Amino acid sequence: MALLIPFTVESAHQDSTTGLVLYRIRVPVPGTTNAHEGPTIRYLTASNPPEGASNRIPDDRGRNLSFDTVPTGDWNLGHLVTNSDGTKFVLASTEPSSLDKSVGLLDAGPTWHDTQFDLIHLLDAFYEQRKLQPDNTNNNNNNNNNNYTNIQCSGHVNAAVLPSPFNPNHISAQDKVIGIWAWQPPPTHGIANESHIYSLLQARDRDPGSVAAARFLGHITDNGTRVVGFLLEHVVGARSAGPGDVDKCRDALRRLHAVGVAYGGGLRRESFLVGTEPEGSVLLQGFGGAFETREEEVFVAELGGLGGVLAQVEEML
Repeated sequence: MALLIPFTVESAHQDSTTGLVLYRIRVPVPGTTNAHEGPTIRYLTASNPPEGASNRIPDDRGRNLSFDTVPTGDWNLGHLVTNSDGTKFVLASTEPSSLDKSVGLLDAGPTWHDTQFDLIHLLDAFYEQRKLQPDNTNNNNNNNNNNYTNIQCSGHVNAAVLPSPFNPNHISAQDKVIGIWAWQPPPTHGIANESHIYSLLQARDRDPGSVAAARFLGHITDNGTRVVGFLLEHVVGARSAGPGDVDKCRDALRRLHAVGVAYGGGLRRESFLVGTEPEGSVLLQGFGGAFETREEEVFVAELGGLGGVLAQVEEML
């Protein structure tokens, strides 16, 4: 009989089209015996939620699970079925699986940067730091430095200002970094595309005249294998753009176009980071819809529409 170990639900997801349910669970860190070998992060899946379930979907707290332990062993995917009254999930089987083919958990690679950090280690440091900080949730005067509302976290499924995992001598020389990730199936395409665009931008010289985006610092992995996100340099004190920044925003777009990349659809105020070092400097972010092109008509249209984009946003404020 297999030994059982406890687990915690890290997060959950349900596909809005197919109904597929996914739980991302965490088991204790592997020890020195066979009883705890295998990946730390594992997944549980079902084709649909229990018909009689009374709890919300996605079930981030695991209230629709009728069990609180799972078997040991070198498996990464568990299959769920509903219990006899149709209100809860039970664990039917486990297997080592190719997660991309079985449940659509794609790799947001390929990797191009030498540095990689695992998501659980980044989040462990993040939550540990939050425990040590005073509660400032009611302070609305400093949203730019909030762990979740920072402008560099805008427009992503999961993003946060994280404690830097680098040593003090690292090139970023910051105590905070921006983490952007998506373990769920659909958004990984955007993560992969953004990573590719950053690789094109970072291949250029990092002189002030050519920098179009914050520095890419490394990939975020899941269980040390599947790429699920990336780390960026924290642009301290940045704000979103307004009509008064149109000239500098246009220059930032030109720097992007010079690499042979168009921003694509969805250009908005938060696509620009107006910084303080130096004052009024502008960088771009949010490259999920960006694409490579050398068509001058595309660049001209993007530049021509910029003033209208910023003016429309100003009217909404």
